[in-house]
Amino acid sequence: MSNESRAGGGTLFDIESPMAIELRRIMIRIGRKVDFDRKRALMVTSAERGEGKSLFSLHFALVLAYHLPSRILLVDADVRRPVQHTVFQHPLAPGFANLLSGEAKVAEAVRPTKIKNLDFLSAGDPEGHPSRLFGGHNVRDVVADLHKTYDIVLLDSPPTVPVSDPLHFLDAVDGVIYMVMAGQTPKEMSKRGVEILQSAGANILGAVANNLGEVLPYYYDQKYYGYEKSRKKRRA
Repeated sequence: MSNESRAGGGTLFDIESPMAIELRRIMIRIGRKVDFDRKRALMVTSAERGEGKSLFSLHFALVLAYHLPSRILLVDADVRRPVQHTVFQHPLAPGFANLLSGEAKVAEAVRPTKIKNLDFLSAGDPEGHPSRLFGGHNVRDVVADLHKTYDIVLLDSPPTVPVSDPLHFLDAVDGVIYMVMAGQTPKEMSKRGVEILQSAGANILGAVANNLGEVLPYYYDQKYYGYEKSRKKRRA
């Protein structure tokens, strides 16, 4: 694989860029917590829209595929506002929503990418009632089915404050990566997102702050509150 990773017809990013190096650091730190030698599922979320979770999910999936000897699946799990299928130039359906509803099988919904070891599952068509898809153990059962083929399943999840969808993912994943747009997301909004996840028993692996300094993103091993501490240092 060349230093430039591609999807569809365009260049996604340089695997040796400062951002890719920072993402590799995140991969190493998270790997120490969840052990990537075993089958794992991770969820990327944020408090609200516009905090960079989808872009992070895309680039993090590329880094995982480049550096790990594992089969990686990126899932656009935001069935209300899907975006990843436009990057990979794949159809929206069949996809994640159609697997949840039982209208499609994994073999017909998952699509290969031009990146070695990385496949993609688009959001699919929820047919107007997304909340009905997540009842019972639907998400857990779908992820378990995906693990028959894939070592690491990375879910680009909806934000936690506007909708309850991400809480249905928690019993299906081994940990949560929490995104924050540094200098933009109100502190109380981000704290609210963390509280929602914690109250549901989420295993928050750490927070990733976008727009922090020259290198994007920056990972915090501790809870989100380290973000405010870092902002104070920047003002000093």
